[in-house]
Amino acid sequence: MIRIRPIFAWHDLWVGVYVDIKGKAVYILPLPTVGVKVSWGEEAA
Repeated sequence: MIRIRPIFAWHDLWVGVYVDIKGKAVYILPLPTVGVKVSWGEEAA
C-alpha cells in the first residue's frame, strides 16, 4: 500500500527529495518546510 500525506517540517529549511530506503519513504519538499511524504509497505498501512 502506498500512502501520501502532506508534511510541514518547520525545522527543515531545504528544498529537494530525500529517499529513506530503510524507513520506506520518500520526502519531497518543493518549498522550504512544506512538502509531501510518500511511504510504502506495511508501515504505510
